[in-house]
Amino acid sequence: MDETQWDIQEVKQLKKKQLVQSNFFMLLIFVLFVYFSKSGQPLFLIGLFYVIVLIYVAFTLYVLMTGRFVGTKTSKRVQQFDKERLGKKRWTRRKIIEAVFLIVLSISITVLIVNTDIDPADRNNSIGAFPFFGAWVGYNLGELFRMGKL
Repeated sequence: MDETQWDIQEVKQLKKKQLVQSNFFMLLIFVLFVYFSKSGQPLFLIGLFYVIVLIYVAFTLYVLMTGRFVGTKTSKRVQQFDKERLGKKRWTRRKIIEAVFLIVLSISITVLIVNTDIDPADRNNSIGAFPFFGAWVGYNLGELFRMGKL
């Protein structure tokens, strides 16, 4: 399907639906974050985040190598639209940058887990969930801005 054949209103609806799905996933992550931080298991929380990042790395590398998309039906259609809109070369370059960033992030988390002695008694809850909410709000604003540009 050529970009000119895409119904922009349909794509906006798909992106809104994908944003709602992402927000439900982020809410689940937040609930787990609160539960494990309050129960005094920060290492498990870091490990859970690590596993999520590794799964995302695997999905990104799979999409990059095969060109086949992973996710819900909505997600696949949005990814196909983005690929056609950006062009194959630019889309591939962005996927490579995404994969490299995620690999560096997973290596950093590995170093953190191996080299850091995390003691639940020493934890400081003064920051709490503020960085998480900042990233969540930033993600939503960015997606809404990109939807508005369509």
